[in-house]
Amino acid sequence: MGIHGKNEHEIVIGSTTKQLQLARDPNGAAMYHVIEEIPSYQNPLLFEQKDWRGGHGQRDSDQGDMYYDGQSIDTTIEGKVFSGPLINEVKESDDTALDSAPVCFKWFPATSELLCATSGKIYRYNVSSNLKWTAATTTVANVTDLEVFGATIYAATGSSNDYYYSTGGDTWTLSTLSGTSAHAQAFLTAPNSAGTAEVLWKFIQPNEVYSATDPSNTGSWSSVAYIGDASSNITNFMLLNDNLLIGRVDNLYYYDSDGGVHELMPELQQARSTNNFKYIAQWQSGLYYSLVTRLGEIISSNFIDRMGPLTRIKDIGRVGTCVGLDADDDFLYVAMDEGTDTIIYKGREVQREGGLRWEWCPWVYLGTNQCSTIKVVQHTATDKRLWFGYGSSGTTTGYVTITDDPTADSNARFASSGLIRMSYFRGTNQYWDKLFQSVITETKGCASGKTVTPYYRKDTDASSTALTAAISTNGTVKTNLTSALSCNKILFELQFATDSSSVTPEVSLFQARGIEKPETVRIHECTYTFGDRPSDRAETIRTFLRGGRTSTSLIKFADLRYGDKTSDTSYTWVIMQPGYPEEVEIIHEKGRQPELGLRCRFQEVSFTVS
Repeated sequence: MGIHGKNEHEIVIGSTTKQLQLARDPNGAAMYHVIEEIPSYQNPLLFEQKDWRGGHGQRDSDQGDMYYDGQSIDTTIEGKVFSGPLINEVKESDDTALDSAPVCFKWFPATSELLCATSGKIYRYNVSSNLKWTAATTTVANVTDLEVFGATIYAATGSSNDYYYSTGGDTWTLSTLSGTSAHAQAFLTAPNSAGTAEVLWKFIQPNEVYSATDPSNTGSWSSVAYIGDASSNITNFMLLNDNLLIGRVDNLYYYDSDGGVHELMPELQQARSTNNFKYIAQWQSGLYYSLVTRLGEIISSNFIDRMGPLTRIKDIGRVGTCVGLDADDDFLYVAMDEGTDTIIYKGREVQREGGLRWEWCPWVYLGTNQCSTIKVVQHTATDKRLWFGYGSSGTTTGYVTITDDPTADSNARFASSGLIRMSYFRGTNQYWDKLFQSVITETKGCASGKTVTPYYRKDTDASSTALTAAISTNGTVKTNLTSALSCNKILFELQFATDSSSVTPEVSLFQARGIEKPETVRIHECTYTFGDRPSDRAETIRTFLRGGRTSTSLIKFADLRYGDKTSDTSYTWVIMQPGYPEEVEIIHEKGRQPELGLRCRFQEVSFTVS
């Protein structure tokens, strides 16, 4: 018998309280068990990544080839991650800065020379093989654009200034055409409206467009075509499948072969920005352009979409504005000013198992250096570079070498440091405790001074902490932590370092290993019997307990044998598990009739009431 007469448990379901008696087995033991049920969990606990091609932008670890973010890192080669390219800073021949920040770069095939225009001068690169910039003999100020047409290069100097042209890039001739015929904000070499000849197009802000087959001092420009009204400026020309597109602050227009002007993006009336179409690039079959703080793409006349390295990514705290855009055969390159830092991403749209997706790698980390333009330049068959504005004031230039596979190309050069943060790992259940004891890495290129150091950051941390000492051993290596790392949710980080620009450490496998401590489920399995009093009769108790099955409120459970009460705070909150109570027969010793009982399974619930 219980300590309170014959009753051992007290239960409150809704507003009804009852004390119940436990049934006994043939040996006289109470038919009551407390069971600790363990849910499925990872054993051993394992976070693993061995491919990073999916790119940055994944906060929580869902897709195995994506990661959180990084700096100066290359993840575009299958099955490996390594340092991004080395930045080479280039100044004037006397090793001083340019007169002002670069406005644009242009390769001039006639002289096999790269030109750079600033607001004050035009500079030539590789003059006399000094690997520096040399100012052109003719000073050309206020340059807004450079464009090659035939064997001549043209320099636009604004909508109110006469343009210049040159056949050698050093000596420049001022246009002497009259009136607006000598003005230009920007140029574009493209077919004429009928598609019968290559011409040079120009625009004059706010909204005038012209073309010419001979834009020198002996030639002439066509009559004007007006693109939109004069309330907003044209920002750039674009060419898609030989169709001339004209971007403005407030719209995008198609200028057809009959001289017709067609609106394509009138919605930009509500998203006006001087950054709209300021930067453009053609990649594969698409046209890409800056659009307010994002990028846009046009694949065909009926497919215009938003995209970019900071668009449609998970919440990783990245926003920014495009400050440079270009492309080569393999990748689209985008410079994003993210406030304090500027990062050049390289990305591509590829077909994976889940369909088409963009994969973006935070490839070149410019930090606080200022950038306002980028350009891919093929100097020779084996020397391809990405140039960009550089320097604390943006008045120098820099470049990185582009190779198909940097780890297999002796011409590749690598940054002295880089890092990648992998996505947050939750384990089976984010709330459960996790204890990590070791990491396993597969590395190549490591040595003294060429290392990979694992770091970690818990979801409660604002910065990263070293997980182990720097790893300088190649092959598959297990590194034990100096102490167990306890967490609920965590991301792992790899920091790369090299003392030689010709070598980078590579990682092809990262594992963090540990154990997971699941939160067990506590179950009270009870079988109750009945007395002769009306309140203890089977029908009454069965109705009461069945009410617990459908109750939308928690149930109070108290074991009277231990002094628990439902009238104070000593009880336990429980729910009735589905399928209970069960009606059972309790078999007794020989000579006694079976007894009717009700078997219940109560699951404890953590709950606090005020």
